[in-house]
Amino acid sequence: MAGKSKIDWCDATCNFVIGCKRGCKYCYAQRMNRRLRFVKKWNEPEFKPNAEKALKCKKPKAIFMNSMSDVCFWEEDELKKVVDAMIRNPQHNYIFLTKHTSLNNLVFALTDMCEVQSDFETCLENVFLGLTITCQDDLQMIKTLKENNCEFRFDFLSIEPLHGAIELVDWDSLCLVIIGAETGYRKDKIIPKKEWVDSIVKQCDAARIRVFMKENLRKIMGDDFRQDELVWAVRNVKN
Repeated sequence: MAGKSKIDWCDATCNFVIGCKRGCKYCYAQRMNRRLRFVKKWNEPEFKPNAEKALKCKKPKAIFMNSMSDVCFWEEDELKKVVDAMIRNPQHNYIFLTKHTSLNNLVFALTDMCEVQSDFETCLENVFLGLTITCQDDLQMIKTLKENNCEFRFDFLSIEPLHGAIELVDWDSLCLVIIGAETGYRKDKIIPKKEWVDSIVKQCDAARIRVFMKENLRKIMGDDFRQDELVWAVRNVKN
């Protein structure tokens, strides 16, 4: 599955894997799968090798690589095949999201491939790794990693859907925070409060971190609605 995206912060999506074992109640991807039946069992992710066709476009794009899965559930051989496809198509910026710190497995796989390609110094320049959270408790994994002096890399934080007030954890690699509201018509759907967003923005400004609000926050934020330039829009891709 691949194509032009309705997601505010990317140009396109490319889903080598469809399905997720996590089972979030608010998951838009699972709702979409119920309607369009990309896979028979959502909790049994399936690999779609033909997705690479979407990467053949010569025009550089910012491509979200797992809008229909969490990359932490990808099999190792699947991950290597995706990394190989990315290296064959270096004209794009590639964006990944996870709810688990195992996203670093992608870094390791990519750097291993780059050593083979003799391009170790620049292989991560067009790859952006994001952690997605909804509330303060979701940041506990980052606190634990810092307390244990573990190495990790996340370029951006995706707080969507925002389900409560959040005090950000300080880590050096963070350069962007995306904020969005829950979509759909779930019975217990949470509407974010403006003060929650204002607090996150204040923290980001103090740390010189870019802020990008999704369009579904425009009405809530009014004149304070804000979309800083995305980091993958300002970073040059390889020719």
